[in-house]
Amino acid sequence: MLVNGRVVKYAHELVGIDLAPVRREIESTIDHLKGACGEDAWQQGMFPDRPEAEAEILANPYQYSDYEDESKRAGGEERVLGR
Repeated sequence: MLVNGRVVKYAHELVGIDLAPVRREIESTIDHLKGACGEDAWQQGMFPDRPEAEAEILANPYQYSDYEDESKRAGGEERVLGR
């Protein structure tokens, strides 16, 4: 893959980029934020409770489970399949 005439990816691999310093910086930022807000607040922010009312309005089709209710999709199965 070329960006501005420069090869940045070849054979599905990034070229000429050292990600280790980036990872260290991200880990440092996460550690700082966890320390500033506390572990409990961090976990609550990472995995917030979803209000039940919201769950009833729109089912999440991106969960790894069987999709149970087609009626919650935009237009339902009839629109998607042209029935």
